[in-house]
Amino acid sequence: MRWSFYRAALFGLLEHVLAAPDPQLAERLDLVVSRHLARLDEPQFQQQPPPTSPAANDGRGAGMSPLRLTPARGDPAFAPMHASPGQPAAAAAAAGAQVPPRDDPAAYRGGQRLLRLLRTAWFKCPDAPRPSDVSSLERLFNSVEQSGEVIRFARSLTARELMAAEELYTPFIPGCGGDYTGLTLRQICERHVLPMGVEVEQLQIIAACTALGVTLAVLDVAGSAVGAIKHGPAAQQHGPPVAWVAHLPGHYDVIYPARPLDVAPGGQLVAAII
Repeated sequence: MRWSFYRAALFGLLEHVLAAPDPQLAERLDLVVSRHLARLDEPQFQQQPPPTSPAANDGRGAGMSPLRLTPARGDPAFAPMHASPGQPAAAAAAAGAQVPPRDDPAAYRGGQRLLRLLRTAWFKCPDAPRPSDVSSLERLFNSVEQSGEVIRFARSLTARELMAAEELYTPFIPGCGGDYTGLTLRQICERHVLPMGVEVEQLQIIAACTALGVTLAVLDVAGSAVGAIKHGPAAQQHGPPVAWVAHLPGHYDVIYPARPLDVAPGGQLVAAII
């Protein structure tokens, strides 16, 4: 399977959380995921008849009970919804619906899976059959349907970050190529961020890392020169990246440096100062 940026970045990040205990990082990701999950409308699958085909399966699986979230009073997660439940995404967008859409069952299930993985690793889910570890992560990403829902959640989170800070991200649009020419940030989210299977440009990578609150390094070996760049919140740029991915022709891979590495301002790899 050729991995997309989202698949490689999420796997590398979550593997770091599970393999090298980092309570602060886990708590930060827990907060990010739970906040965005609270902004999505919970699908009412409990009252629906059992699915009749694999494509319709909600993929809850063993030990996958819904996580109830109560956002703080005044949280913008519960601003009025523009699209009616069940309204197709394209039609909702045409009607001026919220971007990303709140009516997104796949993203909701993906957020639940991600949050359960994080909380089970830190023993916050007493009803879980076993704590999550790296093998739990491998099982999740070996399931096309379940990992697809997690990626759908990450795409929704990225779109929300972009729409929440248009002035910050709009200057990056011209560097994304001809497919982005003349598009507003909203149109970019609808055409290049939310649809599954659409690859990313630097715009989405910056927004995804900023939304997650982590610093990732991308090693670019797809061009004529090898170089690296760190993406993430400005406040964290002084430290080494949490995870590394390589950009190869047509796909991404998780990479594991033999020793802790950082990225110099010019893109050179340097020894990390821990």
